[in-house]
Amino acid sequence: MAGIELDPEIMQEFLTECGELLESLEGDLLELESNNTDTDLINKIFRALHTIKGSASFLALTELVEIAHVAETALNAARNGEIVIERPMMDMLLKAVDVIKQQMDEIQAGSDSLTKADPALVAALAAAGEGKENPDAPGTAVPQPADSGPSDTPEGGPTGGGSTRELALDPSKADLLGPFVEDLESQLDKLSDQIEMLRDEAARPTLVEQIEDLGRGLSATIDFFEFDSMLELADSLVEAAAKAAKAESVEMDQLLPRMRAVLNLLTQQKDGLGEGTLIDPPKGELLDRLRTLVETGKVDPAWALPEDADEQTVFEIDGVVDENAEQGNGDGAQADPSEPSHPGNDSAPIPSQAEKPGSPPAKPKPRAPLVEKTLRVEVGRLESLMNLVGELVLQKNRICELSRRVTLEGDVPQDLAEPLELSGAGLDRITSEIQVAVMRTRMQPLDKLFGRYPRLIRDLSQKTGKDIRLAIEGGETEVDKQVIEELGDPLVHLLRNSADHGIGTPEERVAAGKPPYGTITLSAAHQGNNAVIAISDDGRGLNREKIAAKAIERGLVSEAEVASLSDQEVYRFIFMPGFSTVDNAVSDLSGRGVGMDVVKTNIERLKGTVDVSSVPGEGTTMTILIPLTVAILPAMMVKVIDEIYAVPLSNITEIVRPDGEELSTIIKERVIRLRGSVLPLIDASEQFDVPGAAEHGGGKLAVVIQAEDKSVGLLVTEVIGQQEIVIKPLDGLEKTGPFSGATVRNDGGVSLIINVAELIRAAA
Repeated sequence: MAGIELDPEIMQEFLTECGELLESLEGDLLELESNNTDTDLINKIFRALHTIKGSASFLALTELVEIAHVAETALNAARNGEIVIERPMMDMLLKAVDVIKQQMDEIQAGSDSLTKADPALVAALAAAGEGKENPDAPGTAVPQPADSGPSDTPEGGPTGGGSTRELALDPSKADLLGPFVEDLESQLDKLSDQIEMLRDEAARPTLVEQIEDLGRGLSATIDFFEFDSMLELADSLVEAAAKAAKAESVEMDQLLPRMRAVLNLLTQQKDGLGEGTLIDPPKGELLDRLRTLVETGKVDPAWALPEDADEQTVFEIDGVVDENAEQGNGDGAQADPSEPSHPGNDSAPIPSQAEKPGSPPAKPKPRAPLVEKTLRVEVGRLESLMNLVGELVLQKNRICELSRRVTLEGDVPQDLAEPLELSGAGLDRITSEIQVAVMRTRMQPLDKLFGRYPRLIRDLSQKTGKDIRLAIEGGETEVDKQVIEELGDPLVHLLRNSADHGIGTPEERVAAGKPPYGTITLSAAHQGNNAVIAISDDGRGLNREKIAAKAIERGLVSEAEVASLSDQEVYRFIFMPGFSTVDNAVSDLSGRGVGMDVVKTNIERLKGTVDVSSVPGEGTTMTILIPLTVAILPAMMVKVIDEIYAVPLSNITEIVRPDGEELSTIIKERVIRLRGSVLPLIDASEQFDVPGAAEHGGGKLAVVIQAEDKSVGLLVTEVIGQQEIVIKPLDGLEKTGPFSGATVRNDGGVSLIINVAELIRAAA
């Protein structure tokens, strides 16, 4: 790709489209491995690779075209039943996808050259696809006669010749012509079969979609080579296919023969390209009348086709046949030597255009517009829109507060106060609707993330020698785009941990009375304003004694303290930095004591929590609770002496005003008795070092907050009320203490947002 100037917008469109295809391609391949006779799935994968190859060909990405082409060729052999896709073949296809991913990353990074695929891999995939090659197959180019005299016209076909010139291409494009012609032959054969089956109304919607997909991919590649005549024909097929989706039988009688005639002309051009010539066949009124059918559905009796018309009839009625030339040939007249000749082809003769004296050349009509149901938007625009919505929420909060104060103070006339209050309420409602709408534009299904992991588990299964299967549930659960981006690495760590530590070997599992294969279940579901993601395995489970011993060895807890801890509290030690129960068995998967603390840190950065539960001998479950969005969240504003803080509403269970009987002290630590349970008390004024704490004498209200199944009472001076807050990060600060960010209040002041999990840990 060096030396080729590429439009950044076109390149970005290529990266976006092919990136989406690659996301599903890997999962489809793994599904195919377990059901290698699913022809629909093979066709789906084939179309994805074909689209990637066609787009890469358009951009002259030779290295990418090469690997995509051989992978597609191998799949084509599978489609034709010539090979069966088993594990060795799947390994090669997945390696090919890895190469394409690497090349896409290099394109994204602006690299001047792309990594070439391993020649051995290319050769192996090409060999797998050789079974489809058949010199006697239909569509093979017919050898040119030895003499240069006039060639006979096949019986029943039109006569005459189209203009022909020698093909001259830029070297960067010439290298791609061979794969293009080979691919074109396969696609035209497929289009021919699909067009013939369009009479079947039940199958028509699927066939139309397939024809449109093939046609658009074909158009993109043809446009790259700048074969304008071919492009016009390919585009007309796409338009006609869209019309065929809802055409009545009478319209189909007019559409299908003309579509076959267009395919005839494309076949002639394909044969010419294979011989190094570019043919521009005459088209007469064919494309004009095809577009009229597409746009209006009306048929002029003067050019209506009879029922069951063939291509020859279309050529004659639409003025493609040169009747004089046909008559001359019939009389044995010698062809004009100045006219360019083309080798004969029984299946698809070249028609010539009928010249009508005094009639102006037909002008092509504009293509019918395709209605788009989706629109791609740059992520930067969505980020900007979300920031503006955040500012709008802040201003809405201020206006609503001013409206409330004006109404309460009563200094404003009633005829002004009442409309002001109504306007504030209306602004609140509309802003909330805008906020929800913008947040939905950023929401994406977790399937986009979960789709990466079947390949990960397959590779881990091979690497560990274990039989591991992955079950995915709830992939349709939607969360914010930022949440998906941040969740990727933590989930990889957890899945690797389950595969390496949780699932045992087949022999070990059989001895324990389990099936030889282990199952890891990755599930997701909505829970209020949060998403719950769980990773469960049916493996060994966690060993409390081993974890406790390692915690005592590292000085994290004493033997006496361990005895009083619950199993869940002991299991949480695995999230401590550097903690590992593996002794002298460091591998490329685990054993270094890193990973689980990274999981915890990344999840907490998203205002979420991660917890672990396990039953020895039965399995382990890691549960992640995470907000659907991390930009705007509801919070309770509390006052601590003269300072105001924001407490995330999801962490608050209740608010109480403790009396003397409920308050007590245990070993100098204050606690509160609450319905049979005893909770530690944290005085916010002391914990946050608020000025005047000593003189104030502590809080009056206890906000009961919870994180990781631990609850404490946070003593505050006053509870102000609930607000929707916009999170502003504390950039530039190395240590933020028990705070996760800041927000602007409705009175214009700034408040810190309390990180409840960190606060509980700091207090402990």
